[in-house]
Amino acid sequence: MENEEFRLLFCGSRHYPWPRVVHQALDRFHYRYGNRLVVIEGKARGADIAAHNWCEKHGLPLGERHLCFPVNWGEARRTRPDWRRAGNERNTEMLKRSPHQVVGFHNAFEYERGGTSDMMLKSLLCGVPTWLIPGNQLADRYAPDLARYPAWRLQQARAELQKAGLAVA
Repeated sequence: MENEEFRLLFCGSRHYPWPRVVHQALDRFHYRYGNRLVVIEGKARGADIAAHNWCEKHGLPLGERHLCFPVNWGEARRTRPDWRRAGNERNTEMLKRSPHQVVGFHNAFEYERGGTSDMMLKSLLCGVPTWLIPGNQLADRYAPDLARYPAWRLQQARAELQKAGLAVA
């Protein structure tokens, strides 16, 4: 177990204004797990790109210790009427990489809507330890409350996860 990789999924708001906080969190995980750390992220603006840049700066090999899942929004808009679902589908794909922990960064988190909310919900449903950093201090983290998600959203996320073959807790 000591040599087993630790897969960490980072996600967050496209408008998260504190990349330094994302870097601090990654520094702490890197200190703890060293070369066993694998970072999973979506390369969206904001928190995701901060994680992506940290991985590049620290030399994590792309496709090995740095798993990046960008959405091609232009192609999605051109090729599918439900193009907005591409982000949620990407979230499910990232969860298929079996992260040991999910950390989200969002300064205006809502249980009712949004990509970060979708990622948090799906990770909670899969039983993955999940933390949200709502501001510019790591110490302010909290675990999102599954009971605060609307029933329709819970039902939709469960169906998406089951369709993808992921176990729902």
